[in-house]
Amino acid sequence: MTIQKRVWVLQVPFLAATRQETADHLAQRIQQGERMQVVTANPEIVMLGRESSSYMKLLQQADVITPDGIGVVLASRWIGEPLPERVAGYELLHTLMEHANQHGWSYVLVGASPASCTGAAETLQKMYPQAQCAGHFDGYFTPEKEKVILASIRDAKPQFLFVGLGAPRQEEWIARHLKELPVNLAMGVGGSLDVLSGTVARAPEMWQKLNLEWLYRLLSQPKRWRRQLLLPKFALSVLWNQVILRKK
Repeated sequence: MTIQKRVWVLQVPFLAATRQETADHLAQRIQQGERMQVVTANPEIVMLGRESSSYMKLLQQADVITPDGIGVVLASRWIGEPLPERVAGYELLHTLMEHANQHGWSYVLVGASPASCTGAAETLQKMYPQAQCAGHFDGYFTPEKEKVILASIRDAKPQFLFVGLGAPRQEEWIARHLKELPVNLAMGVGGSLDVLSGTVARAPEMWQKLNLEWLYRLLSQPKRWRRQLLLPKFALSVLWNQVILRKK
């Protein structure tokens, strides 16, 4: 399945596809031997791009961007080009791992604390036993340790590289190194390694269905409040672009 359509929200091109369609599209490209950077972008990431021209350029050059946030989906509806659904990075990771399990593909994890990274690897090995964990490395690395990590990835030649260093660091790290790595798909996964390890609990299903996962994270992790200030800025930016600028 090849999907070409993109929906542009505040200069960021989102793939117009469901989670399953996205995973199938990416799996097909892996089988064709492609090398890709995937970004799961929520409103925070979009606004980080608005504040940094270099980060925006990185986003626009990514191979696939998925709408990891109900705010992005609502914005697409507002501009008249509705995205099918929210494609959460955590859920997309699992759908990609189903493909890895089916094909016997391998993966490498980079990021989080040593305990979380190890725990995430153990969880994925139990859930997807036919997929091969080719290495896992925590996110607290020195420049020298980074060289070891990159060398290990080159030796492993995994299909998947999941990087949980937080935005924008994870996307910048991937963009900086992907050309030198024999990896088919590299994706920033934010705090997914912490959730996989059980270190951090994901929002209960009810909160997810109500599209209030962002509020649950804010209530359970109050230190995130500064980043949540980007949400009203995102909404105002969409409104400004749609109502004010289009009248000119």
